[in-house]
Amino acid sequence: MNAILRTVFFREFFSSLYSRSRYVTFALFHSLSGALFCTALQLAEGKFWTIQTIWTLAVALPLPIAVSLVTMPVFAGERSTGTYEPLKMLPIPLGDVAIGKFIASFISVTVCMAGSLVPWFVLCHVLKDRAPSTASLAGPAVLLLLHAFSWTALGTFSSSVARHPWVAAAGTLVMGLGLMMLWSAISHFWLGGNWLSASFPILEEILDASGGHIRLHTVVFHIGFGILALFATIRTLEANRT
Repeated sequence: MNAILRTVFFREFFSSLYSRSRYVTFALFHSLSGALFCTALQLAEGKFWTIQTIWTLAVALPLPIAVSLVTMPVFAGERSTGTYEPLKMLPIPLGDVAIGKFIASFISVTVCMAGSLVPWFVLCHVLKDRAPSTASLAGPAVLLLLHAFSWTALGTFSSSVARHPWVAAAGTLVMGLGLMMLWSAISHFWLGGNWLSASFPILEEILDASGGHIRLHTVVFHIGFGILALFATIRTLEANRT
């Protein structure tokens, strides 16, 4: 990590500690995931759903909303406050700026997801010896980190092209959901349905991960998509610089 990337990262990360909107985002995400977890436990009682699957679904479904709110001010916020133009004129690689902001946002999303373990620990305390081991969440946790990686990269790209933060947030959700459905259509009609979509529907991934299995193409898809979105972000920033 070079000096510029490190400086951008610490600036973004520590400024988020004093951001009221960031804590509102965390509270919203935890409220949604907690409500989904409790509701799904009641609806799935007596059915084949495992507790690990229910917890993973409760975190994965509101995750795009949390990511879009975390990443929306990355560059769009700089534009709305007028600090983007001076940043653009500095003799520094904008690629380092983009990666530093992405890493800070990804860590914020990871910390946000970690808070969703609270309902799990409460349930384990209530069930005592009948509760599954927390180690059984290793597979779902890896899957959720892959989802967070690709969504955060997409949110960074959306913020790099948007003029206002809320436009960036809406763009992240629209592009993400649109790409999910496009990939699902391609996998079904052109790939014979044998290649499971890595993002949509997410149910297959979650069922596999809750059993401790993560398919290789899932890892490749999310990492590859995230790198592609970051590359597009850097190219967009450099193009706007000139």
